[in-house]
Amino acid sequence: MKLKFFLFFSVLLAPASALAYLDPGTGSAILQGIIGALAACAIAAKLYWHKLLRLLGIRKGIENINDEEDLKADPEKEKN
Repeated sequence: MKLKFFLFFSVLLAPASALAYLDPGTGSAILQGIIGALAACAIAAKLYWHKLLRLLGIRKGIENINDEEDLKADPEKEKN
């Protein structure tokens, strides 16, 4: 019940509109933040790209590739 009163009075006391000025420096900071976030996503994707492909089954794991190369080099292992 106290929460309802708090929310009700918070809405009543909040200003209807804010008269704010966004100067070019603010726009530049917002743009810089967006570019930084995109760069961080690109770096994260680059770091985890092979793990993601292996998880989706598009590429084989490193262990599987090495085993297949060993079999090609020594066909006797396949018989064992």
